[in-house]
Amino acid sequence: MILRWLLPLGFLGALGIVVLLVLYLLKPQYKVRKVSATLVWKQVILRRKRQSPMLSHIFLFLLQAALLTLMALALAEPHLFSPNVLLENTEYVVILDASASMRARAAGTSEKTRFERAKEAATEKIRDLFGEGDGSVSVILAGSRPEYLINGYGRSRSEEIYGAIGAAQCSEVAADLEAAVGLARAQLEVNPYAKIFLYTDTAFGDTGTALSVVDVSDRTKEWNIAILGCDVAFRDNEYLFGIRLGAYGDVAVERTLHMEIRGADNGNGVRNYELNVPVRFEPKSPSYEAVQTVSVRATDAQYGGGEDWFFESFEEVRLELPDLGDSLPDDDVYYVYGGMRDRVSVEYWSASPNSFWQLGVQTLASDLSSRRRISFREIYSDAGETVGNEGYDLYIFEHAVPPEILAAGMPKDGVIVLADPDESVQETVLGLSVGERVSIELQGCAAPTAHPLLRYNDPAEIRLTQYSRVTADESFLPILFCNGDPVMFVKDGGDARIVVLAFSINMSDFYGREFMIFLYDLLETFMPVTLNGYDFTVGESVQVNCKGVSVEVAPQGAALEEFPAEYVFTGTGTYTFTTRFGLDKPDEVRMAYVHGDLAESALFRESAFTVRLDNRELTGDAGKDLFPWFAAAVILLLLAEWYLQFKDIV
Repeated sequence: MILRWLLPLGFLGALGIVVLLVLYLLKPQYKVRKVSATLVWKQVILRRKRQSPMLSHIFLFLLQAALLTLMALALAEPHLFSPNVLLENTEYVVILDASASMRARAAGTSEKTRFERAKEAATEKIRDLFGEGDGSVSVILAGSRPEYLINGYGRSRSEEIYGAIGAAQCSEVAADLEAAVGLARAQLEVNPYAKIFLYTDTAFGDTGTALSVVDVSDRTKEWNIAILGCDVAFRDNEYLFGIRLGAYGDVAVERTLHMEIRGADNGNGVRNYELNVPVRFEPKSPSYEAVQTVSVRATDAQYGGGEDWFFESFEEVRLELPDLGDSLPDDDVYYVYGGMRDRVSVEYWSASPNSFWQLGVQTLASDLSSRRRISFREIYSDAGETVGNEGYDLYIFEHAVPPEILAAGMPKDGVIVLADPDESVQETVLGLSVGERVSIELQGCAAPTAHPLLRYNDPAEIRLTQYSRVTADESFLPILFCNGDPVMFVKDGGDARIVVLAFSINMSDFYGREFMIFLYDLLETFMPVTLNGYDFTVGESVQVNCKGVSVEVAPQGAALEEFPAEYVFTGTGTYTFTTRFGLDKPDEVRMAYVHGDLAESALFRESAFTVRLDNRELTGDAGKDLFPWFAAAVILLLLAEWYLQFKDIV
């Protein structure tokens, strides 16, 4: 432990010892006259003879001097501190802002970036500290999660300090400067005299006596134009691209946005289209900042498009602001994915057709047109059409199973729906047997356990007037019951995915809203969209679903086998997600674009939070106050002095 005196002026109280000494020296001396009168006086005289008057006076003086000394020490506010408490002003805490905007450099040059300049300035500051003597240095790298690179190193480890600063890397996202300053604030609790230096491109207000902000930006040489994103909508049978552009600083007045649409499928084969869109900015000062949205269609002739450039899907859109020469080249290129809408092909065959299935599928196809391309084909056996047992995602066989399927075998590459099956089904599907039909008054159903096929449906709203008694082996899971009997089964395992509806839609009120919800849940359960998004920032995650067996992710090479899965993006670029079906069905490929934090494209910013760090005089809050102990000692000595004085009088 370290003993420190927080109020050194209190030591002036020790001057009382000098006053005490003067009083003793000026004290008048009296001659001792011995008078014997009574026995009592004889005893007093006898006791006086046995004592030394000089020794008694010296002891009393020393006691009073000690009392005055303790009072002076108590007034100096004595405190105990732990050994790691530094009380000198030779400790530096350096914060390096590693925001993506710190990658900026003077426009059109290969000069050092802001981050490189910050590292050089921080290194020079530390060299100055060590040049004046030894000291202590801590370095905080302020990324998305601030961390100490160096904590409390002295001059003897200076090479390690310089090496750690030199090896520090700038991030691709925004830095959490508030958390970084929080770490430095904690350092002030250990050493109230520490000096903190923040090297950043963010402007702050008054930051106090402890924190010095070093702005490494250069408004005279730095400017930036950025592609901030692209919204895609499918309207009027064509794609509309809303491209957001930002300009910061003293930008060039007019530039050209190059747009390349790759893999556009307009029904006549895959084609690529190129458009050039002029973009104009009007900077008024070096602090200019503006964001605009440019709407582009492939059919826009003014940009080089054509009237017949209609397409229903695209593999990739590449956006570029070529030859800008701005301060941040990384945001001059942008990729757009999500144009490969999931294809769902439906085959319908019925021994006694009705329009409910076709109407339901076509309505769903219209509602989900932005994400899926759902096609419906009804097979008419009477017209000589053949039922296929491969090549479809959803097979709907109503009442019976087509003879062609009985001969060729059940499909294995898609989901099979057996709607209102009759006795012929048991000859085809092992483990499934259809019995008698049961007629009842209109009655709602029940679902004892939750299942994704009924995720958004209320079983009580599915009401039947007739159903068939179906028995199934353990490979089938009953999920819906009516009148105590199972009326909906699911088999999802092995080489078959089968849904059994043991009732006719004609004999129910399942043809409205509930039926549409069921079809939607059917697709989401067995044919989910692989990715829940196509545009991400580093550090974000995507939900991955699977229609097949597994999904492989490139460039990392990860293989996902349990779904839904969460995949975290750790770097920028294009990520490819390939679905493996495990059959002869071709793989499905989906892509996502991962970019840095686009808010960092704004080169000149003010802090979103206020901060003030002050050096302060060390107070008792930082250590253990010893004043009560000194005060207790003073009281004890004072009592002892009173006792001696009283004894001398008596």
